[in-house]
Amino acid sequence: MSNYTPTLWVDADSCPVQKEIVQVSENYGWQPQFIATINHFRSDLEGQEWTFLDHGSQTVDLYILNRVKPKDIVVTQDLSLAVLLTSKRVYVLTPRGKLVTEDDAVQIMDSKHLRQQTMKQKKKWKGPSAFTNDDRHRFSRQLEKLMSEDEGIS
Repeated sequence: MSNYTPTLWVDADSCPVQKEIVQVSENYGWQPQFIATINHFRSDLEGQEWTFLDHGSQTVDLYILNRVKPKDIVVTQDLSLAVLLTSKRVYVLTPRGKLVTEDDAVQIMDSKHLRQQTMKQKKKWKGPSAFTNDDRHRFSRQLEKLMSEDEGIS
């Protein structure tokens, strides 16, 4: 049996649940790895593990994609990245608390295609609803579930 300890990776560019990630991780003894481009640098990150990368459209995605291992957890709102990660047997959680699975891949890619076609026709595409406290709580519960020894991967 492997003694690999899973890693919690965070696509931290504009991630709205950073505080929740830190709080839940502390409860379970995990050290999240926050990955962001340099234009998201902040000086108030003492005690946290942050990696800042050169600015680029897919820099953070590629960094995470090239380092994850099966059973790691990745927090991202990038559903295209999520599709790639689930095929690597990685747990993917959105900031709204949705656990993305391989079964979601076709729907995600179809939706992305439809959105791109709509935007090419210069039609409006309705964005996501406002982020709420309920979203934060749902996210925290799902992350706790993944990290807990009884339910999750620890």
